[in-house]
Amino acid sequence: MSTPDACAPSAEADYSAGFDALVGGDDSKALELFERALAACPQHPYATELARLSRARLQPGGQLATAAASEVGRESRSRGARASLVVVQTMHGAAQGILLCAIGDCSGQGYVAASLLGAGAGAASSLLLTREGITDGQAAVINSGTVWGFWFGVASLLAFDLDSDEAFGAAILGGAGFTGVGILLAHLVNPTSGQVSLANSGGLWAGAVTALFLGAADSNTTQDFFAVELGATAVGILSMAILSKSVAVSRGRMLIIDAGGILGGLAGASAVYLASAGDDSADAILVGSGFGVLGGLALTTYLTRNFDAPDAPQVTLAPLTTKHGGTGVSVFGRF
Repeated sequence: MSTPDACAPSAEADYSAGFDALVGGDDSKALELFERALAACPQHPYATELARLSRARLQPGGQLATAAASEVGRESRSRGARASLVVVQTMHGAAQGILLCAIGDCSGQGYVAASLLGAGAGAASSLLLTREGITDGQAAVINSGTVWGFWFGVASLLAFDLDSDEAFGAAILGGAGFTGVGILLAHLVNPTSGQVSLANSGGLWAGAVTALFLGAADSNTTQDFFAVELGATAVGILSMAILSKSVAVSRGRMLIIDAGGILGGLAGASAVYLASAGDDSADAILVGSGFGVLGGLALTTYLTRNFDAPDAPQVTLAPLTTKHGGTGVSVFGRF
């Protein structure tokens, strides 16, 4: 959308940036830019109306309908994201309380009290620290850090043959430490839910495929098995996290790709089983399942290459009040 020649280039730039911010859902920034454009060019025919629309969208209940923010791009804060964080961190707090009590050899009442205190601390801290809101991606990376932290703690127990107290300590440190890493990533990187899903899938499938191939080898001790699993999941998470910075992907597409991995694994195992006529070939089935998973992931990734492409105009409706006191609806969008 062009502006009159009478407006200075700086007003043109502010107006264009404000329009992009408004379409992207950043109403506060859009309003600031439109007001700056109007200060430089009061006669601007579009900035006045869009500034009024931005103010309306910022009012409680002022936005009638807005196109859903893309999971591939910048995400807005949502109550659902905050709720998911509270739920997971409540369970995290309860688990930490139980683990601490296990180290301290509490009584039955002590376990109950510790779990309640831990759950309360988890719920209260996640609520208080997100009073200004949180995005789906931020909640996902914090919750994922918690889950992966417990996995690495338990895997360390089995890989390094720790005694019971050391094992509980590893689980406590893993859960708390990786949750802290998730909080840092949420604030410093601010990933989208799609990026977090890609990293999680990388760790999940790297560990699953490695486990299938190691299970077929039949030459690994429990310690060796979980030591390799620790490395495989870590490499999977880190590699996909790095890839997510250059490859845009949504959470929905990742779910479909994960489903493709599951179907591929089942297909690979079934094919080997049927080809062997039901003979005892457990190792071959594990290998077939592993290659099936890899094939399913690769095929689904290719088939869903256009899954996140926009297929409809992005349109926003907002209430409009004219200078003469009339009311109506204003429509704008990106086509």
